[in-house]
Amino acid sequence: MISIKNIALATACTSVLLATPALANETYICTHGNQERQISVVYANEGQAVPCEVIYTKVSGTESLWQAQNQEGYCEEKAAAFVEKQRAWGWDCAKQ
Repeated sequence: MISIKNIALATACTSVLLATPALANETYICTHGNQERQISVVYANEGQAVPCEVIYTKVSGTESLWQAQNQEGYCEEKAAAFVEKQRAWGWDCAKQ
């Protein structure tokens, strides 16, 4: 038998799931003349903010700049600050 309590619990759970945004990898493409660099925030688990990693790709290769295991928002902050640094160096960066 379905009770009012069960309906309320199901509604609350559905609301929480719908209110949680799905996290997708973020990528910025930076260009300067004919050169291109990519700054990406990569999430290990879809829909979860941590663990995450900031990946930087340029002609000479790809490297991991920062990682976070527990601190939500860390990778996003580091990537945004690095994008701003690229812009200060004359690069044109756009979020993809």
